[in-house]
Amino acid sequence: MPGNTAEQQIPMQTTSGRYLRRDSLQDLLERLFPGQTDFGIQLLEDQWIFTAPRIVETAELDSAQDA
Repeated sequence: MPGNTAEQQIPMQTTSGRYLRRDSLQDLLERLFPGQTDFGIQLLEDQWIFTAPRIVETAELDSAQDA
């Protein structure tokens, strides 16, 4: 379906919510993807679920973790 092509290219990702606050994840994603603010961030069973234009690397996510 032509209308779904853009959605299919945006990967849904998960990461542990244990040491990561929502605002820290939002800030990281906005730095990585300037001009974009809607990442569909949700917390489900201690996992952050979000979408981004590309896969966010573990090291990038680790840099946003709260001590």
